[in-house]
Amino acid sequence: MSRGLLVLSLLFSITVVGQSPAWKSLGTAEKCWVVFHPFVAKKAHRITQQVVMVMDSLKEVNYFEGNTRSGSKADAVRHAYWMAELRRKIGKRRALKLGNAHEKKNKQDFEKGRLEEQLLPDEAAMQMDLKNNEKGVEIGRTKSESLSSVLKALQTGELFWIKQNGKGEFLDKNNHVIPSSECSGKWGDERLVVPTNSVTNQIQN
Repeated sequence: MSRGLLVLSLLFSITVVGQSPAWKSLGTAEKCWVVFHPFVAKKAHRITQQVVMVMDSLKEVNYFEGNTRSGSKADAVRHAYWMAELRRKIGKRRALKLGNAHEKKNKQDFEKGRLEEQLLPDEAAMQMDLKNNEKGVEIGRTKSESLSSVLKALQTGELFWIKQNGKGEFLDKNNHVIPSSECSGKWGDERLVVPTNSVTNQIQN
């Protein structure tokens, strides 16, 4: 589970919000959401805990082949599943507002050098998350359990990740490996958001 979602989970469990260290680490939009949805926030906390446990279970069976960092397929599933469950249990409007509030903090984390799932967030990561949030909300429109639908969307390319090869190295539009130095410390870089079923024929450098 991403650092941001874990912070939200911790926050929702604290009675005196203003005195929480987690509260101080949130972005302005996230704080506003919690303040205006105090009772729904408790339910969102329970949903987040459920998503954390499910993602941990998938990691334990190596479902994502060890690649669970920001920009990975695990990251895509994490966001889509979280939003699907939020949609099912607190409604579309509230779920989208919380998800979008969470993403608005990416630029703040970038500017402060705070990592998310081992990497510094950038514009591509934010766009990827927003796309997966939208798909998750769409999946959550039914009342049935949503994990199987999210995993199916992963396989059919209805979710999005950052273009990369089998080694987890990020690729540019010409399928060349982007050096780590070129996608660290920059908000806008050469990383690309693509469907999760995209086939990549990497060009050797």
